[in-house]
Order: sequence, then C-alpha cells, then structure tokens
Amino acid sequence: MKMFGSWFKFFVVGLLMGVVGVMPVTNSYATDGSSGDNIQITLSPTSVHEELKPGEIKTGSFKLINSGARPFNAKVYASPYQVNGEDYEPVFGSDIPQTQVSRWVKFSQETFSLKPNQTVEVKYEINVPKDIPAVGQYAALFAETTGEEDNGGAVITKKRVGMILYGKVSGGDTRQSGELISSDVAFWQQNRPLSSKIRVKNTGNTDFMSYSKFKVKNFFGGKVRYESQNLDHAVLPDTVRAINLEWNDATIGLYKVEIESQILGKTEIIEKTVLMAPFWLLAVILILLLIIIGGIVYAIFKKRRTKTP
Repeated sequence: MKMFGSWFKFFVVGLLMGVVGVMPVTNSYATDGSSGDNIQITLSPTSVHEELKPGEIKTGSFKLINSGARPFNAKVYASPYQVNGEDYEPVFGSDIPQTQVSRWVKFSQETFSLKPNQTVEVKYEINVPKDIPAVGQYAALFAETTGEEDNGGAVITKKRVGMILYGKVSGGDTRQSGELISSDVAFWQQNRPLSSKIRVKNTGNTDFMSYSKFKVKNFFGGKVRYESQNLDHAVLPDTVRAINLEWNDATIGLYKVEIESQILGKTEIIEKTVLMAPFWLLAVILILLLIIIGGIVYAIFKKRRTKTP
C-alpha cells in the first residue's frame, strides 16, 4: 500500500507537468507606483560594524546623497536601535543598556543643504566611556529632510534614511553564541514566490552575522533553476530572527530546495521537496483522476457482466 501511495504521488506530479508545462503562477504581492514629491535622499552605507574599546574615540563617516531633481535641507542625528519580533521590526528610541552608544555619537556638522546630484560626507565620532558595559551596542544614524523646501506651496513630507551601527565591545565578558532552531519549507505552495524560512537564535550578549544561501533545482534531472547570492543578516542578543528565502520567478513544478546556513562557523544543510501548483489545478487533476478511475472500474464491471452466463 505504501508503494502504491508513492507511485500515485509521482503519477499526479507527472500528470500535472504534462498538462500545464511551465505555466506561470499568479503573484501574491502588490507594488506601489506612487511618484512622491521628487525629493530623493540616499545614505551609504546602510550598516557598519565597529569594535568599541573603553575610553577610545572612534571616528567614522557616511555619504549623504541628493539623488533627486530638487534641492533639500537635511539634519543628522543618532537614535537608539532595537528590534521587535522575529521579523525584526525596527524600534527607535528604546533606551536600554544595549543602545547607549546613541548617546556617545557626536557629528562634526548636524545640518546640510544639498543640491540635485550632490554628495556630502557626514563625519562622526563615538566617544566610548571607560566603564562601558560588556554588551553589544546598537544605534541608528539618521539623515532627515527638514521639510523646508519650496515646492510651489505644496505640503512636503519629511523623508528619512538611516545607517545601523553595530558596536562590539572589546574585552570584558562578551560572548557570541547562537544556533539554527528551525527551518520551514512547505511542501505544497500555491503562489509564487517559492518561499522558505529559517529561524536563528542569539544566546550571547553581542550580535553576530548569520550567513545563508538558497538553491532551487528541478526534482527530475537536478537542473539548478535558482541560486541566491550569499546572504548575511545581523542577529541581535537575546532575539530570534526569522530569515525569509525566496525565488520570485518560480513556475508550476516539483522542485528540490537546498538551504545552506552558517552560524558562527557551523554550517548546516537543509533539503526539502516543494510542489508549486495552484489549488484549482490540483482540483482539475483530481477530477480527471476520478474520471479515469471511474472509467476503469466501469470497464472491469462491464467485462465481468459480459462473461457472466
């Protein structure tokens, strides 16, 4: 019976492939095409990792860019940075021991006027106290338009961009530890993207980087259909981070999914099978199967009746 179930599963998949070929699956996301007010502010890089030594003055900088067609004025400032939930919703302004670095940041200049296509360098110092606690330190360095631009009397919406500062304390009782606690790859997925999720837990008192890679191959033949770049995600202390891995251009079919996760030098490989097919298609196939089975039963019954004297 178990062998029959396996062959039945492959028969369904084979029938599915033969009926629909490479029919695309409907997208399950939407895009916003609003144009805004032509004020475009950009900051680079979007994150930086700094080693903090007690009593030192650390210097750094980032680039502030007017990538739009209108001039604007902007101010820069630092804010505490933390996260909420496994999806890492950012929380700013939470004053806890791990966000004190926002108090130590001083900018050489706090206001800027940028013309279109102009780039300025924003310099800052981190004045690290001598009695710094032995925990990771996190802040967001923001650049925000002041809303004072002349736009023909129209209301200007303030725009803000930021860079996350990850501070690692040198010396003291700092420790990095964490693990991959789960992987979630649904066998049957109705809409693209083909998605999977891993969850990484930080059990130390400072952040670390989680590295992952996502590969999708045809179940039959093993041809690679998609392979992501090496992805890195910062995981903060005492948190669990959910990392979503997706293939946006998936079509109907049966695939092998391979996830490579590297945490603090330890590598794990997760392999799963995924069937991409909308519900209506499986319903059609089920109806066809019932018709075929019904036809076979009817033919057998009719044949037996003709043999009966």
